[in-house]
Amino acid sequence: MLRLLILFVALVLSLPSAVPAQSLLKTESVRQKLFDRIGQRNRNEKQDPIELPSFEGIFSRVTDSESIWVRIDNRHEFRKWTYKLSKDSLSLPRQEVRVYLDYVSPQLSVSHGKEFNRRFLKWVRDSITKTFYNRQVRVDYEYSDRLYRLNGTVLAADTSINLWMIRNGMSFYLLPEEEPPEHGGFLTAEKEAQQKGVGLWQAELQKQ
Repeated sequence: MLRLLILFVALVLSLPSAVPAQSLLKTESVRQKLFDRIGQRNRNEKQDPIELPSFEGIFSRVTDSESIWVRIDNRHEFRKWTYKLSKDSLSLPRQEVRVYLDYVSPQLSVSHGKEFNRRFLKWVRDSITKTFYNRQVRVDYEYSDRLYRLNGTVLAADTSINLWMIRNGMSFYLLPEEEPPEHGGFLTAEKEAQQKGVGLWQAELQKQ
């Protein structure tokens, strides 16, 4: 065993000057420091979760019919969200987070052909933007660490955007496994849309 150890030391000392033994030791030292930093960063993230039940911001934009973007000013409190949920706007003084709307999905609600679906979803996006753009909103949410995603309900003053969409026939009420506190309100809103014949409840669509 001692003979093998002597041979190993001799081999290391005889390496070419381009890769000296000290360089190998230095590389391993740097590598260990990097691992330590990553481990510390992960521990810090786990020790510092965001546990606010809601947050406020400004309705910013709609890029699809399933979600909206909310502009927030409190960069420190939500720095993890702004990094993971809005990487394209990190340099802006104000940053945005994307909120997926609970209990609604225009995309899953409409199935009347590709062209009609496209026009319908555009109508949904335009209507939401026209009605709520630049308004102060409150977001009641759940945050998924696995998906880096916010799911929630969005309120502009006393108006729930989720409920407003159902009342205007932009989506069916997607009943979750557990009934939310707003369950009765969602059912009533869907019935109102059906009675008025708006959006998905247009008479011509019901004949198809």
